[in-house]
Amino acid sequence: MRKSVCIIGAGLSGLVCGMRLSRAGFDVQIIEELSYPGGLLASSRIGKEYLELLPHHLRKTDRALLSLTRDLGIYEDITWFDSFWHGLASRKKLGYFTNGFSDLINRLMQEIIDNGGTICYSTTVAEISSNGTPDNKYCTSCVLSNSSRVDFTSDYVIFTGSCRSFVNSSYGLPISINTKDQLMNITYRAEFCLLMVLKSKSSDVYFQKINDGNPFSRIVNHSNSFGLRSYGGNIVYLVGDCSISDPLWVEDDSKIKDIYFAAYKKLFPRITKSDIKAWRLTKIRYAVSERFPETDLTEPAPNVFICSSALVSTNTSSLPENRMDGVVSLANRICEKILSNTNQSEENENDEDQ
Repeated sequence: MRKSVCIIGAGLSGLVCGMRLSRAGFDVQIIEELSYPGGLLASSRIGKEYLELLPHHLRKTDRALLSLTRDLGIYEDITWFDSFWHGLASRKKLGYFTNGFSDLINRLMQEIIDNGGTICYSTTVAEISSNGTPDNKYCTSCVLSNSSRVDFTSDYVIFTGSCRSFVNSSYGLPISINTKDQLMNITYRAEFCLLMVLKSKSSDVYFQKINDGNPFSRIVNHSNSFGLRSYGGNIVYLVGDCSISDPLWVEDDSKIKDIYFAAYKKLFPRITKSDIKAWRLTKIRYAVSERFPETDLTEPAPNVFICSSALVSTNTSSLPENRMDGVVSLANRICEKILSNTNQSEENENDEDQ
C-alpha cells in the first residue's frame, strides 16, 4: 500500500522533503499557513524581477544545495559573481539564479505536483495527534482561512517550523516530557529585514556588519554583486535583530522603516528619502535559533520528524546560522530515514505473510 506523509510548511525544507518522497512513490500532502510558498525564501515582484524578501546567495561550499540544483536540472541557471565583504581583504564567489531563488522554489513545487503531491495554502495546523489505531497513523488537524477545520491522516509527519511551534501543536503525540523540555529550551532571535530599492548606490561592498548602537546589524547590497537586472534600482537589505518584547516589534511597518533609514542615512549621508523608489519590511518571529541542542531531536516520536535549521547540528558550541545548505542536508537525512523505515516495515509485513 502507498505510504503517506503530511509535511507542515512549504518552505525550502518542506519542499525538498516533498520532492524526495513524492519521487519515491509517497502520497505527499503539504500544508502551508501562508497564502504563498517559499518560507524564508519567499519572493516578491520588484520591478520586472522576482526577488527574495530576505537576502540569499549560493556558496561554492554548499554541497547539498548545489547537488539539489543538479538533481533538478537548474545548476546551469546559476551564475557566479565576485563579491566584496567589508573588512575582508579577499573576494568571495557567490552564486545566484538567472531568475532568482524563485526558480528553485518553483521547480521543487512542479516536481511535487507532477508526482501527484498536493500543497494546501492558508491552512494552519491546530494539533498533531496519534489516532490510536493499530495502523499507527497520525492525524493533523488544521484550520482553514474560513475558520472551518480539516484533518489529514498520514503514516509520517514532517514539521518544518520552529521547535516551539511544534511542541505547541503536538500535545496529542506520545512525546516524553524531557524531549518537550529540550525542544522548548531552543530559543530564537526575531529579525526585521528592510528591503529598499534605491535610485543611487551608497557603497561598493556586498556585505557589511554594523557596530552596536544601530537598529540593524547587517547591510547587504544585493545588486552590487548580482547586478541591477530589471529591479528598477539598487537593491539594499538592512537586517536587524529584535526582541519580541521590544515595543518596536509591534510598531507600524512605516515607522520601523523610518527608524532603519534614519540610521542608514547616518552611515551614508548623501542618500536621501527621495532616493527610495520602493521598500518592503519583513518580520521573522523565529529567525535564527540561539544554540544547537545537545542531542538529536529530529524524531521526537516514531515516524514524526522536525526538519528545522535549529536541529541541523548537535552537541556543538558553534552558533546557528540561516544557511540553506544545512537545512537541505537535514531534509535529505530525514527522507532517507523515512525510506529506510518504510522498507523495513514492508519487509516485516512480507515475512509475516510467509
